[in-house]
Amino acid sequence: GKRRETRYHAIIIDRSTQKTNRRTIIENFQLPAASIMTISKVTPMVGRIIGRHSFLATSRSSTALIGLETPSISATFPSLSAFPSSHPVRAPSTFNFCSTYSTTRCFTAASSTTIQPPEIKLYQYHICPFCNITKALLSYSKVNYQSVEVNPLTKAELKPWSGDYKKVPIALIDEGQINGSDKIIDSILESPHVQTILEARWAEQCSGSNNDNERMTMQQFHTSENVQKWLQFARDDLAAILYPNICGTLGDSYDAFGYVNNVDSFTAMQKTSIRWMGSLAMYFAASKIKSKRNITDERASLHEALDKFESEGLQDGKMAYLSGVDCPDMGDVAVFGVLHSVKGLNAHDDAIGSRGGHVKDWYDRMHVQVVGEEAE
Repeated sequence: GKRRETRYHAIIIDRSTQKTNRRTIIENFQLPAASIMTISKVTPMVGRIIGRHSFLATSRSSTALIGLETPSISATFPSLSAFPSSHPVRAPSTFNFCSTYSTTRCFTAASSTTIQPPEIKLYQYHICPFCNITKALLSYSKVNYQSVEVNPLTKAELKPWSGDYKKVPIALIDEGQINGSDKIIDSILESPHVQTILEARWAEQCSGSNNDNERMTMQQFHTSENVQKWLQFARDDLAAILYPNICGTLGDSYDAFGYVNNVDSFTAMQKTSIRWMGSLAMYFAASKIKSKRNITDERASLHEALDKFESEGLQDGKMAYLSGVDCPDMGDVAVFGVLHSVKGLNAHDDAIGSRGGHVKDWYDRMHVQVVGEEAE
């Protein structure tokens, strides 16, 4: 009979170089001579990294472990010869993978459909911009997590277990302690579950072009030079400037701590003390930031920062996102998280609602991407 040729589209990522390559992989599989597996751009596939030099790729009908063309990596699929050459080759849902890279290691890998999501408990302050960057990424990645509001005066929620580290955010990811937003973000994006979700999302939202430069990848999303620029802007500039804008007066600072009234784990006495003592402490902290940055008009400084974001990042509205493609990158997520941290306060209305223009248009798009619904 007529031999059927099975075609696959696979992205092979070498983690040691962070480069992406499409390669013919016939020689990496122990297949019957009549069964041919090639790479084409016919069927998009979603996959995840296994180890340093391999990729678990799945389509609607097939699962394949793809090894790079190195002598130290081999992949075998038991019983593949049981499939007649007249039918598409399908790997079993579970198989053994042995690598002799540095030392011999063998483990069992399962189909990407069985990848378990990470268990995440995030310790945070409601109005902390760095906590909100982390939460924005979790929401964008469709990852469920438990949020624990920390008492900023006593930090009692952290003392039993966090050691000497008493800042937020802190995350327990699969029971491992991760300190600080940068390391938490790295850990989230290293999760095979998160990678699979994001790659599937990008395949749907950013697949309108055959140009690879117009597609999103994990490297482009997280570690590109442009992403690092706007991550630094969000953390070092925008977040710092927001503090004097939400705590520039004692009245504004008191309003900023109004969120404690909605924290069920705080007692009535704790809510009162946090709101009064916390607002006073944040007012003085904001005054120090103004002095350090030579800020005389906090509202003007905020809009100067947003002007830079609009002109350099969004190119005066020519870019829908900082990424330059049809979906956001980590720079977009970080800037959105910082701005979203002050939602409901005067600073948010001034930065987004009253300002309008390209920044508001971008914020509304990001609100749909991250929160999943249109901004009010």
